[in-house]
Amino acid sequence: MRANAVGHAIPSCLVRHTRLTAPEKKTPHMRYDSASGRPSTCILILCLLLTNLRALFADPWADNVLNYVPGSGIQNDFVTGEPFSDASAALGEPTRFTSDPENFGGAVTPFQSAFRATEVVTIGEGGRLLVSFDDPVLDDPNNPFGIDLLIFGNSFLSFVDGSPVTEGGIVEVSQDGIRFVTVTGVEADGVYPTLGYSDLAEAFPTLAGSVTSDFLKPVDPAFDVNGKSMSEILVGYNGSGGGAGVDLSSTGLTQISFVRFTNPTGSGKDPEIDALADVKSVPEPSSLLLTGLALGIWYSRRSVGACPGSRSSK
Repeated sequence: MRANAVGHAIPSCLVRHTRLTAPEKKTPHMRYDSASGRPSTCILILCLLLTNLRALFADPWADNVLNYVPGSGIQNDFVTGEPFSDASAALGEPTRFTSDPENFGGAVTPFQSAFRATEVVTIGEGGRLLVSFDDPVLDDPNNPFGIDLLIFGNSFLSFVDGSPVTEGGIVEVSQDGIRFVTVTGVEADGVYPTLGYSDLAEAFPTLAGSVTSDFLKPVDPAFDVNGKSMSEILVGYNGSGGGAGVDLSSTGLTQISFVRFTNPTGSGKDPEIDALADVKSVPEPSSLLLTGLALGIWYSRRSVGACPGSRSSK
């Protein structure tokens, strides 16, 4: 028998089996593999997902108007009387549905372009427009047909013979906003005219379609839109929403953040700009496979509440 601190006897059998132990410390979630010291599988999966999915959530449209000089010859909206001088109309997504049926509006097609003052901005003779992207537009070899930038105006096809009616305009691009390179062979307000929906066979529809076109996908430059019917245009566009395509490799620049449009005095033209878009690249098969595997591993590990390579998974 032994006595405790206050003199009470304690049986020897209890003394032999009684041990004082410190509370077990919980190991926090480890971010690095305990054996190699390298980032855990969870971290690697997260980095892979962020790398491959960034383009999916990036804003592809022009974001800022930095300078606008209207120039001469600006006309007014026939409904509201407002001039076509709201430069912010060039920002954001292109117009899919123009005006309203009561004012000769409807779904946008190559025969029925956007034509309201809230939808397009005019660059009159002697005028210019400078816009920028928050996320740079890259010269990406994975882009369809090598096209990196799309410009949407209000060019259209003549309802008489289907020939393109364009309004010219000089396009210049820049990486730093100081040195600009002129894009040759592309009009600011040129082909291909905008197509808002890919399931409308009418040239002048008053209702919206049910299948939206892809404004981030260029038309194959080999497609000749001249004189084509709506059914032929739908096939030729192949899901694209149109737009004048710019291949940055022709400028010698690897990326750009600034686009400037000018309309020389005496041109006899008045180009309109609706929107600009950073073309969506086509992922390589290996990239798609890795992303799919990463998503599968992440989901399976998330289901069991543990990540490989971390002590908390034991």
